[in-house]
Amino acid sequence: MHPLKQYLSEVEEAVQDFAERVGASRQTLYRIIAGIQAPKPALARRIVEATGGAVTLDMLYGGDAPDSADIISLNPRSDEPLLDHGRLKLALAVVVNHLRPNGADLSPPDTMDVAAEAAANTFAALSKVTTRRGPARLEQALRPVIEEILKECGGSPGPSALDRGAEMAAQLYLQSGDRQRSL
Repeated sequence: MHPLKQYLSEVEEAVQDFAERVGASRQTLYRIIAGIQAPKPALARRIVEATGGAVTLDMLYGGDAPDSADIISLNPRSDEPLLDHGRLKLALAVVVNHLRPNGADLSPPDTMDVAAEAAANTFAALSKVTTRRGPARLEQALRPVIEEILKECGGSPGPSALDRGAEMAAQLYLQSGDRQRSL
């Protein structure tokens, strides 16, 4: 019997209730229990925490638990697209120029290169720890990068401005890709 199924039986908790507690679908847990799929590292960590350690990573992965480096790896999943640094750099430059305070010094020329790399690495790292996908995860990766650049320019936009800026940068990035594919 799968350790998670055994745990749920012992504590008399329904799969649906446990799924809600760990932020997963009931179907995902059934596939894990049936041995059809292994949990993603972030879900595995939530399962271990929700069971108080009664179900361990080794139990979930059949003795082949990923080490902590795999759980927080910066390498994107093989099915994740790599971000185009040039398009990302352009989207960041447009948004930062739009949000920076009037009269604020422009960032040094290589700032946008570094920012694009930071956003791409953050996007890849988030594939291991978030359920957000596509534009939502891109926005999640862009927001802190935009915030730090604006702080360096002497600006300090509020949370809603940063959210709008990240959304705008993600839209610009995705739109420029759509145009390139249609050519």
